[in-house]
Amino acid sequence: MKFKALAIDVDGVITKIHSAWRYVHECLNVQDKAKINAELYYNKKISYYKWAELDIKLWDKISYDELIKLFEKVEIRDYCKEFFDFLRNKKVKIIAISGGLTPLLETLAKKLYFDHYVANDLYFDDEGKLNGKFKINVTPTNKGKILANILSKLGINNKECIGIGDSDFDIPMLKICGYKIAFNPKNETLIKIADEVIYSDTFYELYEKIRKIL
Repeated sequence: MKFKALAIDVDGVITKIHSAWRYVHECLNVQDKAKINAELYYNKKISYYKWAELDIKLWDKISYDELIKLFEKVEIRDYCKEFFDFLRNKKVKIIAISGGLTPLLETLAKKLYFDHYVANDLYFDDEGKLNGKFKINVTPTNKGKILANILSKLGINNKECIGIGDSDFDIPMLKICGYKIAFNPKNETLIKIADEVIYSDTFYELYEKIRKIL
């Protein structure tokens, strides 16, 4: 089968940080308070939306420019650039879907290339300061629906897409793909559904694998 698209998670896959949310918490030294919010969510005391709302409040009107400066320091894995350049040359549509934050993907898009990307939006006031408003586009369970909608608009069959992810959030996305790659997987179910499992600190092995199947 000829693959026409590739869907990929971002935090912990493309980037060396495992969560854009956690990274901002640590940069602003509010990780202890954020841990309390996380426990409330995982103990089913609050919704995913409420968790996001509480976390964003901890950032106390950080500006867009300040946030971008933080994200510009985020390291991507070695061979990422070569990997994405190869996909572009092969005319494969690149779709990044992240439960993280849109400003990080905006930053990465300057270094790499995405045909489409979806993450969670933050809103800023006229002075460029975070105003507390946000939009959750990506939840723990909807990556599959997001990908299916994008592929439909592109006229690409789900089975003509390669999926790459590392966590349970990525399972709905990988399930609809024709070829599934678990990259440094944190979830046993993800490993079970994967056609390929790769453990690596770089994209070299992934790059070599994709070269063989495209």
